[in-house]
Parts: sequence; C-alpha cells; structure tokens
Amino acid sequence: MNKIKIISLILFVALVKITVAQNNLTLSDVIHLAHGQSLSQKKVDNAFENKYWQYNSFKKLFLPKVNFEGTLPDFNVGFSQVVQPDGTVSFQRTSKMSSNASIAINQPIKWTGGNLFLSTNLLRFDWLGDSPFTSYRVNPFYIGFSQPLLKHNPYKWSKKIEPLVYEESKRMSIEQSEDVSREAVRLFFSVLSNLSRYEVAKLNKRNSDTLYQISKGRYSLGKIAENELLQIELTTLNAEKSLAQSALDVRVSEQALKTFLKTPYNQALNLTIEEELPLKVVDVQKIVSLARNHRSEYVAYERRLLESNRELDKVKKNNSFNADLFVAYGVSQTASDLESSYQNPLGQKQVKLGVKVPIYNWGLSKSNIKQQQANSELIENQIEQDKKNFEQQVFIIASQFNIMSQQVTISQKAMVVAKKRYEVSKQRYLIGKSDLLTFNNSLQERDLAIASYYQTISEYWLSFYNIRKLTHFDFVNNKEIKVSEFNGK
Repeated sequence: MNKIKIISLILFVALVKITVAQNNLTLSDVIHLAHGQSLSQKKVDNAFENKYWQYNSFKKLFLPKVNFEGTLPDFNVGFSQVVQPDGTVSFQRTSKMSSNASIAINQPIKWTGGNLFLSTNLLRFDWLGDSPFTSYRVNPFYIGFSQPLLKHNPYKWSKKIEPLVYEESKRMSIEQSEDVSREAVRLFFSVLSNLSRYEVAKLNKRNSDTLYQISKGRYSLGKIAENELLQIELTTLNAEKSLAQSALDVRVSEQALKTFLKTPYNQALNLTIEEELPLKVVDVQKIVSLARNHRSEYVAYERRLLESNRELDKVKKNNSFNADLFVAYGVSQTASDLESSYQNPLGQKQVKLGVKVPIYNWGLSKSNIKQQQANSELIENQIEQDKKNFEQQVFIIASQFNIMSQQVTISQKAMVVAKKRYEVSKQRYLIGKSDLLTFNNSLQERDLAIASYYQTISEYWLSFYNIRKLTHFDFVNNKEIKVSEFNGK
C-alpha cells in the first residue's frame, strides 16, 4: 500500500472518529449547543440588547443636542393685514416670501430639571409686487435658561430608576439563560426517557412472544387453563401496541430536541447520561443569601419603591404652588442687505416668571395626594410581603434539592433491583414455579422503576439549574455567573 493510500485511510478513520464523537452528546453538550444556537437563547440575547439600547438612549438624553431648523422658502400669495400710515389696518392682496434658518444647542440640566440653550438665527423677508423690497433680521447669538421652580423633576427620578431597570434586565438575562438550560434538560431527558421505554417495549415484545409460544405448548399439554393463555396473548398484543407507540414517542421527542437546538432533522443523536452528579448538598442559608444579593426581583423591589415615590412626588408638586423661570439674552439687528444686518447689533433681553397657585378646587388636590400616599403605602407593604414569600420559596427549593441526589441514588438502586426481580420471576415462570400474576407484577414494577429513575434524575438536573437561576452562581466552577456585556455594535 503506497503512502497516499495510507494517509487517506488514516484521515478517513480520524474523520469517522470525530463524527462519532460529535454524535455522542452529554447533557453538558446539549446545554452548550442550546446557548450557542437555539432560538430561545437568541430571544434572551435580543431582549437584553433592547434594554441595552434603552439605557444607552437614557444616558444620551443628558448630552448636548445640536439641531438645525429652517424654512426654505415660505411663499405666500393672498390677503394680508397691512398697517396704514394713520394706524388703520387694510386687507390687501400681497405676494411675499420668507426664508429662515437657525441652529440651536440645548443642554438639559438633570440636577434641576431645567434647560440651557444657545442659538443663532437668520431670517430673510422678500416683499413681491409693485414695490418689492428685501429685509434681513439676524440673531447672531441668543442664550437662555429655563427652569421649573418647585416642580416635579423627571430627570432626577430617571437618573435613579433607569440604572436599576438596566441592572434588572442584566439579571433577568442570566435567569432567562438558565431557563434555556432547564428547557434543554427537559428535552434531553424526554428523549432518554422515551428511548428507555422503547428499549423496554422491545424487550417486553420479545419476552411476550417467547412466553406466548411456551404457553401455547403448555396449553396443548393441559398444564395451563385457556384463560391464562388468553391473558398471555393479550399481554403480547399490548406489548406490540406499546412498542409502536414508544417508537413514535422517540421520534417526536428527538425532533423536538433537534428543533430546539437548530440541528438537522436527519442528524442522529446519541445521548448519554453523565453519571457523576455535580452538586449533592447545598447550604440553604447560603442559597437564600446569594438569591437576595443577585436575583432580579430584589432590584425590581427597589425600582418599584422608587417609582412609587416618584409618582407621589409628582402628585404633590403638581397639586401645589409651582413656577417657571425663563431668562434669556441675545443681540439682533435688521437691514436691507445681509452684511449690514450684522453691524451694530442691539441687545435683546427677556425675563419671565410664570406662577401657578391652586386656590380652591373642592379638595381635589388633597384627595389626589392622599390617594397616591395610600397607593405608595400599599406598594411598600406588598414589596415587603413579596420579599418574604420569595425567600421562603428559595428556602423550600434549596431544601428540596438537598434530597434530590439521594433520591437519584435510591431510584437507581430500585431500578437495578426491579430488573433483577423481573428476570428471576421470568425464569421461575418459564420453568413453571411461578404464576402469571407474580410475573406480571414484576414486569410492571420493573417498568415503573425504570420510568421513576429517569423522572428522578431529570428532576435533579432541573432543580440543579433552578438553583443556578436563583443564585446566579456556578457551583461547579465556584464562581458568580455574570452576563456578557453587550458591546453596542
């Protein structure tokens, strides 16, 4: 054999090994695939991306804004009011055109709720008709400041609440990712459980066929009654029916897992259970403490309190004395040509203070404030109750987890014992030392024990990832689970 053939054979063998290895999927492999390519994880990522841009927009809200506004042009032919030399007004048909352009810079003041602005403006006016003329008006600069006095400041409250909204979304992203893991666990063990039932159904079918053939021989010799033979025949038919149904269940559950993982439908899956359990016992108080420090609910509690206080502040200030201060200064000039309009500008000043004082509204303001105070108190009490309920729930879940590994061990042993008892019962029945009822009981107990094992180990893994979801903690690598920050691209 030449070198090229040898090399080709080696590559072929290596490729086969790699392919086989890729088809052997443990639970960890399935979860890794789910986080890498499932639509469920992409939905989690998209939701977090949405919250990232929402928070990014909030931060940009307090940066200076530069805007251009213009009308180029505004042409108007019609009747207009024309002031006469004696002061009277005459409606005359006119033709006129105007154009204007302005650039303004606005800077919100988050600490006070005010707004600082700077602008420049140019206006050209053309009178058309029998005596046409052109006029320019310019404002080289105009600077001002508007400030609500004793009013509700939405900027101040947004500065407190929006970071909490973003932090809550980060924590929820972790929890939703753990839900993706839990869904992967559910689908993984659904396939394994159905495969187990399918293997059991095949075994039952073979055994039933064997027993039926033996029983027919015994019946012909008069060793068993016709009723017992019919019972065995019915068992054989039920075994055939169960085999067909379990084969369908395997295909349906495999397709569900492939759909979830976005893998090709024609790709074979070879799932294997990891025998070693990663976590057997947890410190319940530590779990409660980790949940208190990391869960999104606790950020939501703080956010809800702030939102309640914000609404109370808004109601109080909107139903009491408040005022608006406006101060501005600039220069302006007019001329018949553009160059002259920038010469010798004249000052332009404006100071305005508007007030609003509720005098009497039949107690409406007081009622609004009392209503919001009662609502805020209700929210505080509800949050306190929610905290207690949540911590109790975490305590129960952690306590239940501490018996899960023991339950897995017990159910595994029970499955082994039930299988052994079934084999003994089958052999005894074959040699005529046991009745059909005892054999059927051992068969049912074996099937139940196998189903119970897969159900128990599935519940363990679901509980394991629920503990991760509650604590945001990776107990295998002994580190906190953190969300991958979105890079904003």
